[in-house]
Amino acid sequence: MAMVLRLILLTGLATALAGCSKLFFYPMEPWVQNPENQGLSYEDVVLIHPRGLRLHGWWLPAAGNGHVRGTVYFLHGNAQNISTHLASVQWLPEQGYNVFLLDYRGYGLSEGKPTLPAVFDDVQLGLDWLRNAKGAEGPLTVFGQSLGGAMATTVLGDTENQGAADCVVLEAAFASYRGITSDVMKGSWLLWPLRWLVVPTMPATDLDPESRIAGVAPTPLLVMHSEDDPIIPYDHGKRLFAAAGEPKTFQRLRGGHIESTRDPAVQQRIVNFLQSNGCAAPSPTPPAHDDGMDGMAPLPLPPAPTGNNGYRF
Repeated sequence: MAMVLRLILLTGLATALAGCSKLFFYPMEPWVQNPENQGLSYEDVVLIHPRGLRLHGWWLPAAGNGHVRGTVYFLHGNAQNISTHLASVQWLPEQGYNVFLLDYRGYGLSEGKPTLPAVFDDVQLGLDWLRNAKGAEGPLTVFGQSLGGAMATTVLGDTENQGAADCVVLEAAFASYRGITSDVMKGSWLLWPLRWLVVPTMPATDLDPESRIAGVAPTPLLVMHSEDDPIIPYDHGKRLFAAAGEPKTFQRLRGGHIESTRDPAVQQRIVNFLQSNGCAAPSPTPPAHDDGMDGMAPLPLPPAPTGNNGYRF
């Protein structure tokens, strides 16, 4: 009798998991904070899906009234909502970047229920808004962490999105939807025997980040992954990087899952990547002036350096 009950339980669990993406999405509705709590200016943004679904996000303008370097479209991981992932990007406005954080359907104030592949439409909606309706200032960078990085790769790798972003940064993204599902289920004695039922219901391999990432090229790509990541194995990051086209850069990290951007050294690494790959708008050249000395011509600028000095402006 106990064996029969266990089989019924396992079958019911498999049915609940299969096709409904419960292994991928752990949304939370309440906020734990808003950007104002961190001293940031922000605007609430509501995007309307073609089918009427309302998606919510935050727009963080670049700090101060000075030069805007560019805009970052941030796609968070699979748990909680933008209020708990704010720390990953709250440092960017001070660096001169606008930031748009989007909550997928079912997260925070966004309506609906998250499922794959439907959530790809949410990522696309935010991208279209930034490119068309919003008119992102300066170069557009897509920065995705964990599930957000995987979904960003699937969407950006579509031929219709060729060149939609000027730079792409991925942290702790996985290479395959079915592969990471299998990895997660292997870690549970309860789920392990159900892999053969659940794994085939995940998105097909042609939607895998590993299959799509070559389509991101020639957009400059930075792939970051921690050797110590307890959630997404390091091998997934290496596989993604191997499948990507040039130009691409790999940054090995240490520490926990999507914790790196709290480190100023990693923040600077990302800023340097954006600057080196044309994703930081150059500062406007100040107008020439004579410092108030009438009758004196302004001094000529020094001659431009010749040769390749290793810098790109």
